[in-house]
Amino acid sequence: MTEPTAGLTAEQSHALFDILTHKETYAEIEAFKLPGAIRTYGPPFQDAATPSTSPVLQTLVSKFALPLPGLRDVNPDFWRVQVEDLIQELAEAELSESYDKGVLGVRKTLATAISALIEYPARGCLGGVEKREVKRREYDVNNAEDVLAAWDDCLQELVYGDLVDELVEKTAETDDLTQHSTLVQGMHEFIVVNLASLMHYTLILSPEGPTLLRMMENANRLIPYVVVRQTLKIGNVATMLSAMMRVILAKVSMASMTNWMGLSTGADEGMNLLEQIISQVLAWDKRDLRQRADKIEKDKSALPKDVRDALMEWVTNASREEHEECRRMSREQDMSIVAVILLLSSGPSVDDLTEAQHAKALEYLSLRLGVRDREEIVRVICHRTPDHLTTLINQCVTAYTPMIRQVHQAVNLSDTMWDFERFVSDMLKMSKPAPDKKGGEARVPTVEDYVDLLHRHQQSTHKFLHQIAKNGKEVVTWWRDYLHKAVSQFRKDGAQPTSSTESSTSKNNNNIHQSLASIFASLPPTEQSEIRTELNSHATYLSNLHAASAARITSVIDRTHSTPYGPGAYLARWQNLLDTTLITPAKADGPVRRGANRGVKAEGRKDVEGNEAGFMAQGEVEKVVDEGIPEAPAVERTLEVFGARFREILGGG
Repeated sequence: MTEPTAGLTAEQSHALFDILTHKETYAEIEAFKLPGAIRTYGPPFQDAATPSTSPVLQTLVSKFALPLPGLRDVNPDFWRVQVEDLIQELAEAELSESYDKGVLGVRKTLATAISALIEYPARGCLGGVEKREVKRREYDVNNAEDVLAAWDDCLQELVYGDLVDELVEKTAETDDLTQHSTLVQGMHEFIVVNLASLMHYTLILSPEGPTLLRMMENANRLIPYVVVRQTLKIGNVATMLSAMMRVILAKVSMASMTNWMGLSTGADEGMNLLEQIISQVLAWDKRDLRQRADKIEKDKSALPKDVRDALMEWVTNASREEHEECRRMSREQDMSIVAVILLLSSGPSVDDLTEAQHAKALEYLSLRLGVRDREEIVRVICHRTPDHLTTLINQCVTAYTPMIRQVHQAVNLSDTMWDFERFVSDMLKMSKPAPDKKGGEARVPTVEDYVDLLHRHQQSTHKFLHQIAKNGKEVVTWWRDYLHKAVSQFRKDGAQPTSSTESSTSKNNNNIHQSLASIFASLPPTEQSEIRTELNSHATYLSNLHAASAARITSVIDRTHSTPYGPGAYLARWQNLLDTTLITPAKADGPVRRGANRGVKAEGRKDVEGNEAGFMAQGEVEKVVDEGIPEAPAVERTLEVFGARFREILGGG
């Protein structure tokens, strides 16, 4: 909870800060689809002289990513050439919009998920964690109230106490979780339940769950686990690293030989193992989409050829500006994207299409856009010359070589890879609906199933961390120092750490709240009243979110199997972003839809022809989501008044 600001109650101030960080975080992530966004990001891609157009993301990267052990030692070209160019080229590729496809695609699903997750550390970093006194007691991991209390108390101990040192020291002593304090055990259970909830939501309830799971399964089949495990057994670190790099990055082609010999320059050298996995997984996905498109093309009555040709021309040859103009016309005139494309083409008229043919045209457009997306991703990542991905991996390995040497001596990495392989295989197998032995409907995995999955494999993680903490003293020192600096970023101004090993305090921004208070105080009374109303509604919404999340974590811990929707307020924020995504009208003349319209299918779900089965029937998904998520209130006036000013407060350009 934030401090009360002048003219606002503590709840209103908290609601205002929540609204603004939620909106700004997603706006910055969404902006990366536009070319040039990365060119004005600021450090580490540019110097600090130019104000960042992504102040929230830039703050998180600067405070938490750049100081990471290993990553802090990469060559500056890692960021300013390789990463920047890849992001820029993906933006220039103009991957398709959910609006055009009429479905919530993988990219939209992942972007909204990332935004919903990182807005919480962003809020904590920008606003600080309020300090309070913690009185340790015994916590029962089978009691939901104790688990929630343990998490809250652990946050305090991490940010203002000595819990980082306590965790490191105890982990060095044992790999047995029960030997840790009940406070740590309660925190661990909170993390397990929330991680299980996220996995369940992503793979089972989210629009692209079946597609994501299929891609993960395909990628897993292509990883040469046996070769990797054997390579990791090599005792000499230098030899092991050299062999591993050959496994992952070796390119065997005539072009690679002629380039190396100087007989050619810039010829496509083919793909290394990682690029082959990316390319093959997307190729399988592309094949499925293309087969469905071919099926429409072969059915002469399904869609006239001139309509298909007009849609293909728009997909392959229309400029970004033309695409944007079509979307604008579609939104403003309540016309489907297909109707607008045909209106602006010199060919057929949408009036000549039946309702069924129009639906096929929307499907055909979606499939062709999906095919193009996958081709562009492969082109940018796997067929680029020079090969930025290979260079990135080489630079990372060089920077992390000192750490790899330490970890190789401290841990049996071959066994660790075996543990990882077993976890992934178990997760993929469990995530598929199990056939009912009595002939009924297949049983869909529950949140409790994912909790059990993590419990089954948690000992592997504990063993790995114990071996590192016990045998890798230098690595532990690097990470302990990093963690002290990381948690200090969440301290309120003026709050002193109790840890004797941490001397510096963070620069959390109480000034942000003061600045927002000043803006509010300067508003006319009528405007203040309007905003107060929105803030009160949003404060109630947040209270309901957290109460619902607490109830669901209680259900999961009590093993009642009564909630199909796991805990975590961030899941509701994620769903809200999906629900508010604009989607093209379903009919030639009709209202613009939103993701909340459950008639909008995801790419991976089953349609009337039996294409691509999903895990839950559309009505079941609707019921689960509607039961689990309070409706977010309208906050347009608040965003109108504070949105741009909030960015200025953060130092955004």
